[in-house]
Amino acid sequence: MLKLDDKYKVDIKLPMKDFIPKELKPAVKKKIKDNVKSCTLSYQIIGEEIPSVINDEYNVWTIQFYDLELVDIKKATFLANMYQTIIKSPCVLRLHDNSKEVYSFALKRLSQTDNTQIVVTDTLVTSDFYTTITSTDKKELENHLALDNLIGKQNKVTTYLEMYVKAYILTNSKVYANSKEFLMRKDIWYSESKVRKLYANLRGLELLKLSLVKASGNIEKVKLNKKIKNHISCLEEC
Repeated sequence: MLKLDDKYKVDIKLPMKDFIPKELKPAVKKKIKDNVKSCTLSYQIIGEEIPSVINDEYNVWTIQFYDLELVDIKKATFLANMYQTIIKSPCVLRLHDNSKEVYSFALKRLSQTDNTQIVVTDTLVTSDFYTTITSTDKKELENHLALDNLIGKQNKVTTYLEMYVKAYILTNSKVYANSKEFLMRKDIWYSESKVRKLYANLRGLELLKLSLVKASGNIEKVKLNKKIKNHISCLEEC
């Protein structure tokens, strides 16, 4: 699990029957029962030391950290993306089997048509790490996402946003050659608007590069390459 203050530790093991919503289809319920061995709410950031955000766009009074033990890590992405839509609060899911682990994040906001529901706008599942070996990549993730090392803790939304974007950079560092340099830029992490702009440019660049791989005609490739250059220029100016 990521490095958090012990005052937020709860370690509540959740009965699986309470972690499987009744409205799910029988086939999905079976998939969960067959693949999730246990679920624990490990940490919960509550209180106003890091201020909550309650307005028309967000109802964020907690950031939760769950530990899900799986039969097979290969099912992690499916389960992570599903539970990110079920759990309304911003949360970090650590999913692991007996040898590997991944972390899941998601950006969420309130639905504009029903403020009792959330909309997931972006999801991220990290590369996998061996649970028994602390690799350089794993140390890097733990260090940059450690609560004490986060900079933009103006409120719970900016705190979680910083964790998400830093995890995105570390997971997708090949999207932009100098992306890891942004991790050390305190001026960016102090500003929510700069963090969102940085992520939008990195994510946009990633999607354009994926489109370029699939492009067939030269005209389409030229247009995509022009857009890619524009995103790179924006990143160079950050």
